[in-house]
Amino acid sequence: MKKLSICLISPRFAPSFWGREYALPLMPGDKRAWIQPGALPLLAALVPEPHEVVLIDEAVEDIDFGDLRRFDVIGVTGQIVQRDRMRDILHALRDLPGKVVVGGPYASIDEGFFEGLCEAIFIGEADHSWPAFLDDLAQGRPLQARYEQTTPTDMTCLPTARRDLLKSQHYMSASIQYSRGCPFTCEFCDIIVIFGRRPRVKEPAQVVAELDAVHKAGFGVCFVVDDNFIGNKVAVKKMLPAIIDWQQAHGYPLVLSTEATLNLADDPELMDLMVEANFREVFIGIESPRAAALQETKKLQNMRGESMSVKLERIRDAGLVVSAGFIVGFDEDDAEIFEEQVRFIEENSIGQVSLGLLMALPKTPLHARLQAEGRLTDDSEMCNFIPRQMTREDLVTGCANTLRRLYTAEAFFGRILRNISVSEGFKTRRAEMVAREQRRGSARARADSLAMAFRLCLAMARARVLRRGVAMYLDVYRFQGVADRLSVSTFLSLCVLHWHHYRLTHLNAENGFARSMNYFNAAPVAAPSSPAAIPEPRDREGPAWQKS
Repeated sequence: MKKLSICLISPRFAPSFWGREYALPLMPGDKRAWIQPGALPLLAALVPEPHEVVLIDEAVEDIDFGDLRRFDVIGVTGQIVQRDRMRDILHALRDLPGKVVVGGPYASIDEGFFEGLCEAIFIGEADHSWPAFLDDLAQGRPLQARYEQTTPTDMTCLPTARRDLLKSQHYMSASIQYSRGCPFTCEFCDIIVIFGRRPRVKEPAQVVAELDAVHKAGFGVCFVVDDNFIGNKVAVKKMLPAIIDWQQAHGYPLVLSTEATLNLADDPELMDLMVEANFREVFIGIESPRAAALQETKKLQNMRGESMSVKLERIRDAGLVVSAGFIVGFDEDDAEIFEEQVRFIEENSIGQVSLGLLMALPKTPLHARLQAEGRLTDDSEMCNFIPRQMTREDLVTGCANTLRRLYTAEAFFGRILRNISVSEGFKTRRAEMVAREQRRGSARARADSLAMAFRLCLAMARARVLRRGVAMYLDVYRFQGVADRLSVSTFLSLCVLHWHHYRLTHLNAENGFARSMNYFNAAPVAAPSSPAAIPEPRDREGPAWQKS
């Protein structure tokens, strides 16, 4: 058997809601990405001995294409928002001697996009097919051009991801995966296309082992990347006590967050367990305040029982911060939808909001329906279908203007402050969380806050909005009662986070604001094909403030 040398690559993203790229240079240390990629370390863990594996996350390091000549296999994986950078990389790999392969979420739903760009493509889950491919290559057997795993992965058999192969010091937070699959049938979603409707989960011991590895790597924050963490409520209730025991034994060293569906609000026991396990935030797909739009897109779980506002209030009362995703462009949406979205978000005090255009992803029921209706189009990088009640131009403009309204400093901080003030249950649970932590490094925290404030001023100066920006944050501090509800260090951290959203929504017109707007919702728009055309907030020689 030949010993293989393998390189796995995750392409960089354009600036987005999720990436926090404009906040990263303002953070302590040389942080280059908000969250570790999940696919690379798992794929590395699936590589059998004695093969060598190297991981390259382009979010934290550049690709040395000359050095790639030494590898027998070069794999590229990515999501839909990385697709054009994936194509750029694959073009650059054409003349290299190694086998070039592609997999991941986007390859699984749009095989044709990669035609002629790779020697093998992996469709769907690759926990079986990836090791099988490597074994074929090492043993000298004929290779297939297409590998598709025919049976769902047994999550209890997955190894612990090889996070040791990533440059952990450059990430703000780690990531782990507990489950795959979602029981619901949202028309626009490709999750059930790739992973199915039957949620599959890991054993509690596996999850604890993952958290242990994250803790030992030096992280204090971890995102559980499941598309629906509570897809199997029975299983997650059995798993959470293991996390609680681990947190208690280690002094609650990890702050956790995840994604879940709104029916979390229907289960007080589950919410209590999550808070006890030190979950602080949950991202929920609300999509639309209009019942007709939810009915249209089969987001029926948001319509059952009490109103969405009542459910959001219940989740907040349990001690969890809600961030949420919203979509515009459903057939039931007319020009009034933008005002309705703003009103719902403001009334429910949702601080961080992902608002994006509806996109018809390949292989989804939405794509099939619009194709049958003759409404798909490929002549716009912003909107790949013809809306029913407005023009594409009106849809794009309305979404952009709505995002600007949502991310003024006054609106953003107003929602944050109302969220932490109106619920006595929230305040009580948060006080309990703080009390149980082993508080360390308060002097260091104050120094970091001052450094962030200084870097924020430099960033605003470079964007030529220093006077406006300082006035913006001072007005918030003086006139919105910040001093009574937030510490100075927390306020400064929120200023840095807001700066990212403000930079993305208000100051990005020269870099294609419409493009970044669509990335708020991970939509399949065409990213710039040239690396130089992608706005690059991170100075590759280190944080810009260090050289000023």
